[in-house]
Amino acid sequence: NLVGLDVSSDTLLKNLSGGQKTRVAIAQVLAQDPEPTVLLLDEPTNNLDSEGLVWLESFVTRFKGAVLFVSHDRQFINAVATKVIKLKDGATKQYGGNYDFYKEQKEVEHQAALEKYQKSQDEKRRLKKAMIAQQENSKHVHEHIKRKDNDKFARDFFKNRVSVKLGQQAKNLETRLEKLDNIERPQFDKNYGFSLEGITHSSKLLVEVRDIDKAYGKSSILSGVNFEIRGNTHTHIKGLNGSGKSTLLRLIAGQVKPDAGDIVYGGDVTIGYFSQDTDGIDYDLTALDNLANLSSQEDIYRQARSLGLNAESLQKMPRELSRGQQSKLAFTKLLLANHDLLILDEPTNHLDIPTKEQLEKALQGYQGAILVASHDVYFLQQLKINMTLLIKNGKVTKS
Repeated sequence: NLVGLDVSSDTLLKNLSGGQKTRVAIAQVLAQDPEPTVLLLDEPTNNLDSEGLVWLESFVTRFKGAVLFVSHDRQFINAVATKVIKLKDGATKQYGGNYDFYKEQKEVEHQAALEKYQKSQDEKRRLKKAMIAQQENSKHVHEHIKRKDNDKFARDFFKNRVSVKLGQQAKNLETRLEKLDNIERPQFDKNYGFSLEGITHSSKLLVEVRDIDKAYGKSSILSGVNFEIRGNTHTHIKGLNGSGKSTLLRLIAGQVKPDAGDIVYGGDVTIGYFSQDTDGIDYDLTALDNLANLSSQEDIYRQARSLGLNAESLQKMPRELSRGQQSKLAFTKLLLANHDLLILDEPTNHLDIPTKEQLEKALQGYQGAILVASHDVYFLQQLKINMTLLIKNGKVTKS
């Protein structure tokens, strides 16, 4: 009851959804005696649907002990975090507040560091000019200093005194320059940027779904579904895990056929499909060969690099890549194409936050239509969704 797991006690774990398995794992931890006062959560929002995410946020907020968690879910971080610890190059730095506050503080830090660096460069230029002037002055003194009485000993003594004084000044200038050399230029996260090609007239019919039914065995998934997608609308497919979201997307993408009804496409409509299972990747080819026929090699490397896939990664077989890298490879295939409609099934799963933000910028500038299933609230907010289709009990309603 504590974790809201509404299943029979004799249900096998393998038959549970990802979200239900997460609740079982937390219940297992809480059942310890004594009950823990600290929870360590590693990507706890993975595989949770919208209902599960609401429950988890509430649970973590109400937990009386301390919670240390790793997550790429910015909405979840905003909802529950009171501190953010950034881990980079083996070092940590702590910030107060949630993700949005951390992001603002990082920008303030960066601007301050950049201003400090720019001032150091101005000071270095001034000191180098002063050193040149000092060297010229020292040379002039040694070449032109004379005593009226031609006292060689006094002249040399005076020259030495001047040399010591000028030498100390030069040493002081060099010391100040060395200190300024220690002020490094602030490191920018490499942002190569990318864009998604594709543009659609605002009234053009892209897809019309007509009375489709779909079942697996005796289990009905979708029944009598009707809707259409036009122009450059951003449509969110919403529903609980197991409601049929992925099935509907696969039907529209032409990956499976409906048992009844029709899916009609507008003239010359091209569709790009991103599967959460990365179905579009050929695992018998290298990552680079998966992309070889899509564009020039220069463009392939540029687009792959924009998503964090370097040249070394592109030489590997897809099974040698991490799950996140496989997602980036699948997205690179979308980047290199020109589509009127993008179908995205949980596109931000397994992606790090910088890559998510890169993807959001590209999708914000994309002029075609988007049909997306996602539980990533923060991501959906950036897409500016203007139509929602809710799947419940096999039916689809528009809102």
